[in-house]
Amino acid sequence: MAASVWMPPVKRPDMRLLPLILAALPLPALAEDILLSGPPIWESAPLIALAESQPVDGVTFTFQPWASPEELRKRIVADTPLMAVAPSPTAAIFDANGMDLRVIFATITEGSLSIIGRGAAITDLPDLHGASLALPFKGYLPDLLMRRIAEPGAGTWQPQYTGSLVAGMQLMLASQVDSALLAEPMATLALAQDPSLSRRADLCALWRAATALEDCPPAGVVVVNPAFAGRPAILAAYHSAFAALAADPGKAAGLLARHFPEMAQSGAGFEHIRPIDLPMPEKADVLDDFYAAILEIEPDAIGGKLPEPDFYGQ
Repeated sequence: MAASVWMPPVKRPDMRLLPLILAALPLPALAEDILLSGPPIWESAPLIALAESQPVDGVTFTFQPWASPEELRKRIVADTPLMAVAPSPTAAIFDANGMDLRVIFATITEGSLSIIGRGAAITDLPDLHGASLALPFKGYLPDLLMRRIAEPGAGTWQPQYTGSLVAGMQLMLASQVDSALLAEPMATLALAQDPSLSRRADLCALWRAATALEDCPPAGVVVVNPAFAGRPAILAAYHSAFAALAADPGKAAGLLARHFPEMAQSGAGFEHIRPIDLPMPEKADVLDDFYAAILEIEPDAIGGKLPEPDFYGQ
């Protein structure tokens, strides 16, 4: 009979210690997903840069485009932490309708909107002498900006709503309208196609002269939902990504093309813009002044009232 070998009893782990063990794990083991979203405009490029570089330990960034305000609304009210680029009036309307969101950055892109057409440069909209100006939609942001600068009329300018920026450019190239308000990179594309066209006015210059506001309109904002909560490291990463692209704005084209192939050739149009990010709440007055200017002409465009202070920042 073989001699038995004594073995010490095996101690089972104390399950009460499991929460303490999990809490001691390094942060990357408890990774969190952050959804990033935006339309095909320059302002979405810093978010795409975050998704490409994944600069924050313990956080996985995923970029998904949004194609309509309704799609953006659904993402804001979802439980997934979200950072999204939105038109600044849309963010104000969402807030006025009771949606819980915060603006953490506003964006100014100096030089991104121009009046392109045939004729001399202008310093004021009445210099158009009632000529036709192509705009995409009535009541949308380009139309609101123009109406705040000068109300349309026989002695100032005549809007021709086309349904899209592309349609406005095509009508101008076909000489069916005198001028068109175009965003980059479309403005640069139009100038390249027809040497008789020129950049007749920069919208920022017209806006400053008409409103006495120092800043160009912050037309885009970055919003977050309640699931995002406070994230200083993420905000710092966004600011860094924005600063890198602002130093060479043409590079945004390559990032945007990953999700919007039609933006691949937009680098030349972006090269001359000057992007500026406005962190909230430190720069809340710039966005608030812009909303006040829009409120004067179309209250419904921002929800009928100015946002409350807690709308600006975390």
